[in-house]
Amino acid sequence: MHTALLTLHIAAGTIGLVAALAALTARKRRGLHTVSGRVFGATVVVVAVTTYALLPFAPDMWWLGIVAAATLAAVAAGVHLARRKPVPNWYRIHLVLMMSAVIAYVTPVAVQFADGNVLAWILPTVVGSPLITYRSLVAAGVLPAWHEALMPWRKTRKRTAEERRQAARA
Repeated sequence: MHTALLTLHIAAGTIGLVAALAALTARKRRGLHTVSGRVFGATVVVVAVTTYALLPFAPDMWWLGIVAAATLAAVAAGVHLARRKPVPNWYRIHLVLMMSAVIAYVTPVAVQFADGNVLAWILPTVVGSPLITYRSLVAAGVLPAWHEALMPWRKTRKRTAEERRQAARA
């Protein structure tokens, strides 16, 4: 039973990482972004459920249940914001929640590959948090989108001053 749960947990996490990468690099509109985002969301559910199912096999890892619950809550809130758009600036909040969940996915992979090294627990957050801040500031229109140089297929037209003001109010 342990092996089957662990295999499902790892498979879902791997699929989730691939889906997250696709969602992060795709244009933010219906299509690849939403499909890969749904796959990522589904894998978060599977990973959280299998985390709780695996905890009896390693009770000293109880705190991973908290991480799983927090990640699941972040994704649920991010999906809710994307679907309902209930508050101004919903996109930036959605972005922070979903990218934070991606950090929660990258961290255990880093820890496994680094054989539990303490830096592997810290580096995904140290690297990811400034990226979240940067992307959030780009979404707010405060900073230019330097990421276009890294992803040339994502070229966007320059927004007018009025469009930037409207985006800031949204």
